[in-house]
Amino acid sequence: MAPVKDFFRHWHPLQFCRGGVGILVLLVCPLRAAADADGPPVTATTIERLVAELGDPEYAVRETASEQLATLGHEAADALLTAAEASADLEVALRARWLADPGLPGRPSDPPAVATLLEALERAAGADRIRIMYRLLRLDDDAGIEPLARLVRLAPTAAGSRIAAALLAGEWQPDDPYWPAIGPRILAGLGQSQRPAAVFVRGLVAQTTAANQPAPDEGLQACLTALDLLDRGLEVGPLAAAASDGELAGALETGRIFRRCLVELLVWSGRRNDALALAEALFEPPPPAAVDDSDEQAAAELQWLADHGLPEAVDLVAGRLDQDDVSPLLLYAAAIARRPAAAEEAATLAERARRQVTAAAPGDRERLQLITAITLASWGGFEWAGQAYRDLLADPDATPERRVQTSILYSELLHEQGHDEAAAAVLAAILEPAGEQAEQAAILFNRDPRSLRSRMLYFAASAEPDPTASRLLLEKSLEAYSRDVDALIAVYQRADNTPAEQAEAAARIARAAAQIEEEIQAVPDDPTGKNEYAWLVANTEGDLDKAVRYSRSSLESSPENGSYLDTLAHCHAAVGNLERAVRTQWLAVKQEPHSPLIRRNYKRFLSRASGARSE
Repeated sequence: MAPVKDFFRHWHPLQFCRGGVGILVLLVCPLRAAADADGPPVTATTIERLVAELGDPEYAVRETASEQLATLGHEAADALLTAAEASADLEVALRARWLADPGLPGRPSDPPAVATLLEALERAAGADRIRIMYRLLRLDDDAGIEPLARLVRLAPTAAGSRIAAALLAGEWQPDDPYWPAIGPRILAGLGQSQRPAAVFVRGLVAQTTAANQPAPDEGLQACLTALDLLDRGLEVGPLAAAASDGELAGALETGRIFRRCLVELLVWSGRRNDALALAEALFEPPPPAAVDDSDEQAAAELQWLADHGLPEAVDLVAGRLDQDDVSPLLLYAAAIARRPAAAEEAATLAERARRQVTAAAPGDRERLQLITAITLASWGGFEWAGQAYRDLLADPDATPERRVQTSILYSELLHEQGHDEAAAAVLAAILEPAGEQAEQAAILFNRDPRSLRSRMLYFAASAEPDPTASRLLLEKSLEAYSRDVDALIAVYQRADNTPAEQAEAAARIARAAAQIEEEIQAVPDDPTGKNEYAWLVANTEGDLDKAVRYSRSSLESSPENGSYLDTLAHCHAAVGNLERAVRTQWLAVKQEPHSPLIRRNYKRFLSRASGARSE
């Protein structure tokens, strides 16, 4: 997708989302090589007894058990890692954590890409380890799923196991067509591990994949039991006793992800009352070590619950809605939850929220209006988002810079919904009366000022039904800014091009690609230029191999960016791999479920892939 859509989006390197919830976790313990033990194999019963003896009242017994377990190396890893997290005996948990020697997660059969990432994981720390796990999750053809599940089993810290499990759990949703194929890969990586995070993910696979369900709701019960163990680990396990602040904060956030997953699983299983009871915990104030609770967090939870089949969760925050100082975002989230069943009540809640925003002090009002509009758009509340944008543009106290920022975002929202004439009008309103001032303001937001006029003309061309007039507007767009990638694509893809016009369009694309390439080389860590290059080439012509590489590289810094995933899907389609295009576009839909454009692209790729399969 063209980068302008994501102009004000940023992804924190220590954050990932399952439906909007972040995770901050520091994985500071490197993976350790296992020591080979001499002698005959030791039975699971013996290992279980030795682990229990780590908490024996007699010091000598504890020391002897520790020495024997240490000689076993990775043979005892599963039992020790499980005890480190699940044992209620702090002595056992701490000794087990110290003794656990999981060995290296790599396997001789791993594909080269997997082996490279696991080797990098061995050397990495903190945010880099999270990025590598994301890259494993997103390897082509799901090649990294089984290795990531191995990390749930073998990560030397509880935090590492939890984050890998949270990534895998986040892949499931009821209508995901790829989950049945992913489930067996997960089970292969988990082995027989009884770590709480492993038990949770195994139960999820069992409950949602018919071939792996031994009995009705047995998988669901395993998830519930595992969640209790994961929660208890924050109170009595090593995460509570010896973890860093980063590990503890990360564990709290992964716990929220697991709870969300389980709520959705209960809804899908027809147990709505149980889901509602579990959802109540999402609104409870977190422990002091976590981030401060707020109405904004409650709003995010409520919107997620409404979006995932539990709109009645609005009743859980009814008391907050009656308060005078309630957050406008919580009111809007309640309106979204009420809208399907009670449209009039939803409208009342939304209007109350709007009044609170517009009544804020001038210094706070424009910031609050912008945050509200962006959030509502991401929630699918497009009508209310548009109203918030219009309120800000009509605000006499709004600064020129804020008007430019708002106009860019609002015009892109309208464009994505197919309202190109209105999108052009929004930009024209800031350019025609004070073009120079608007262009100067654009520079403050790292935008080439020429791109505002170019974008306005591109929107006008998209709305223009007359082919001749549309072509003229596109030409004016490129005169204003020759690098407007969407205008370049539109000119290239015109069905009425003469051979000479097609050649000229190709020459323009080559020049623009070369300019973008120069910028990429100058600022190699900036994903924007790489995404822009990939989007242009994937939709026209050029070095497709480079486009794929650049698209993948942009996702390394923003792994769950729906627009960047959309670009990669177009790259896959351009090289002829429609199955990968569909798979990648589905991931984009999961990240931005309310984006009309991303959903249209998914349907288009799906149709093309179905047609190719039938040939």
